[in-house]
Amino acid sequence: MKNYQNKSIFLILFGLFLQIYTVRSQSSNTTSLNSWFDKTIGKSNLDLYNGPRYVNLYRTLDKSHSFYLTNDYSKGDLNYQNQNYHNLDLKYDVNNDILVLKANGEYDYLGISLIKEKTAYFTLNNKRFVNINFNNPTCPIFMNGYYEELTFSKTNTLYIKHHKTKTKVIDTKRISDGTNLASSDEFRDKNEYILKYKDVYYKISSKSDIIKIFPEHKSDIRKYYNSNSQLEESDKNVFLENLIKRINNLIPNEAN
Repeated sequence: MKNYQNKSIFLILFGLFLQIYTVRSQSSNTTSLNSWFDKTIGKSNLDLYNGPRYVNLYRTLDKSHSFYLTNDYSKGDLNYQNQNYHNLDLKYDVNNDILVLKANGEYDYLGISLIKEKTAYFTLNNKRFVNINFNNPTCPIFMNGYYEELTFSKTNTLYIKHHKTKTKVIDTKRISDGTNLASSDEFRDKNEYILKYKDVYYKISSKSDIIKIFPEHKSDIRKYYNSNSQLEESDKNVFLENLIKRINNLIPNEAN
């Protein structure tokens, strides 16, 4: 109740401050104002810090991990319960589809699992991720959770479902009284790709899948595959992003 009263008071103060400030500022300053508000009321009082504790159940070696790009926290933005938060410490467990927020203050060594049903979208490393189920009645049954969203036009959007396969690695070490078995978890990227074109969602895993969507550009699609086989092998995300961008530029009235 006390936190609610404090937050109400600060909302009133913030509203008065915002009215004065917007007379002298442009909309580009919204992010800094929100950050000021978060800092003023105290992040520990915000609703998003009330989620369950995140527990990493995996034992990994070397650089293997279950997170998007890195197992360290990175700065990102978030829309949670229809409210925007900025410059948060986040990391994304792609194997379990959990967005993790670093706790604040004396408990900053803990991670908080943000509630997916309350999360509309977030950003990490200049990439935008959306909860495909959030206020989306047209979402197909084969899609669920967080997807990286790449929008090329109003009718052409690529979604990347970041995922990793987990393999149990057994290390056998000889000791004086026998064999000691120790295991660790090893992760490898295995993403899935969905193309939303003219409000229809298509799974794309091969050249033929894309040709079925854009049959009039079959020749260009084949040429692209033949010319970029190394890129497809080394970075499938960039490969598909460049391909869809290329197709989008070939479609009349779709470039913008």
